[in-house]
Amino acid sequence: MVSTAELRRHSILHELAENQAVSVSDLSKRHRVSEVSIRRDLSRLVRAGQLRRIHGGAVVAAEPDQPITSLSPASEPHAVDETSAVKARIGQSGAALVQPGERLILDSGTTALEVARHLPHQLRKAGNLTIITNSLPIVHELGPEKGINLILLGGIYLPQYEVVVGPSVVDQLSTLHADKLFLGADGLTLSRGITNANVLEAEVDRSGIAAASQVIVVADSGKIGRIGLTTLKPLADIHRLITDVGAPDEFVAELRALGVEVTLV
Repeated sequence: MVSTAELRRHSILHELAENQAVSVSDLSKRHRVSEVSIRRDLSRLVRAGQLRRIHGGAVVAAEPDQPITSLSPASEPHAVDETSAVKARIGQSGAALVQPGERLILDSGTTALEVARHLPHQLRKAGNLTIITNSLPIVHELGPEKGINLILLGGIYLPQYEVVVGPSVVDQLSTLHADKLFLGADGLTLSRGITNANVLEAEVDRSGIAAASQVIVVADSGKIGRIGLTTLKPLADIHRLITDVGAPDEFVAELRALGVEVTLV
């Protein structure tokens, strides 16, 4: 059985892959444990070669000669700001595809959350949209909107991820039908397809894929070339990828040759 500490360390690595840097104070608040526990987690991950410690937090594992700066609560690295800006542009592009009256599945990733955040005001107020999700941050974002019928999938709540997972979530999705799924990813490769680092979330994502008429992957170019723990779907089977201009030209060309629409933002 996986321990709470192991799940927490997995969550730290997941956040690090998303944002390139984490701070001890933020992790302590998010996971509701002491900063001593977080520092112990980081030290263990350092020994495993999975991250580099800096003052106040940690960053992705760097090359030996790569300079490392400090991380203070008031000042995140430039790379984090740039990643957030890229995700916002991807989210805006995805939200522009949404039509009134559609039924949408939004997965639990941070880029799918950006799609929710960028839904136009008119759709939020009078779009008669149905949003299906297992993500608590998306519920907080869209729950108050009058023009949205929100379906929160029920199951086992994982506070470290703020998502709901488990067999009951999968069963619910098997009875639903959606026009579009906005799907995040931990890795994108032509050989392994769309991959996810969390097997519990992956089970939910596979059910979402089966329930949707269109699968739209929303992922920054940093995910291209990475391989997560488990495959969700071959890239040839998706309808569209929305990513940023940092995506390798060869990867984009091969994907388009497979009939996948690729939007670069």
